[in-house]
Amino acid sequence: MIDKDKIKIDFSKRLSLLKAELPELTIYEVEKLVEHTMCTNIKIDLADLTSWSEKKNKDFKIAVEEIPLKSLNKWKFTDENISHESGRFFEILGLRISDNSGREINEGWDQPIVKEHNFDGGVLALIRTYINDLPHYLVQARFEPGNYGPIQISPTLQATFSNLNQEHGGRKPHYHEFFDDFDTKNENYIFNEWLSEDGGKFYKKRNRGLVKQVEYKDTYLVDDNFVWVSLYQIKKLMNSNSLINPHLARLIFL
Repeated sequence: MIDKDKIKIDFSKRLSLLKAELPELTIYEVEKLVEHTMCTNIKIDLADLTSWSEKKNKDFKIAVEEIPLKSLNKWKFTDENISHESGRFFEILGLRISDNSGREINEGWDQPIVKEHNFDGGVLALIRTYINDLPHYLVQARFEPGNYGPIQISPTLQATFSNLNQEHGGRKPHYHEFFDDFDTKNENYIFNEWLSEDGGKFYKKRNRGLVKQVEYKDTYLVDDNFVWVSLYQIKKLMNSNSLINPHLARLIFL
């Protein structure tokens, strides 16, 4: 059983100690230091969180199979690229790199690369809140067809701008409403900046990284694919064979 009072007292003691030792840091910076040293989650302990993630992977039933490129529905092939018939989402281009790249080979090379529509991929967003004055983060068990898993623990919201604009014809992603104001000067954003992606696979791609402080009373759980976690738990689960989505692994430490 989780001892909520003990966790709160321990967090408060560590916070006071570090604030006294490091007065130049903001309260948020001190809190993050404390979060590295102890679990602040009063909703679910690490054992139950691990069991939850294992069950999500075990119970998830969907077929993913490799098929010939020419068999892809709604994708077009030309001598220039592979692209979606809508002109949105992403396309596959060919690049030629010259021989003075400074890389580990002595000559240039050719390669395919993924180019996101308008270069900007989408939003990677994490809700942070206080439950009983203790920091918690809202994450999801998320499927992607290329996942090693196939389910990974991911940020609250992970969506391309094409999906946010419902260009696939489906619903808007859950929790989008918390982040619709990311292009404003809302002071509740702890982090709100463009993040670059792997330039070896993506052509000039960037995503908007967001961490937002939200009142707990304003939050909700859509279903049991979402759960509250602590930074400390995420650190521990990063040792669990690719269970943590790389976007969450980046956002949780900002």
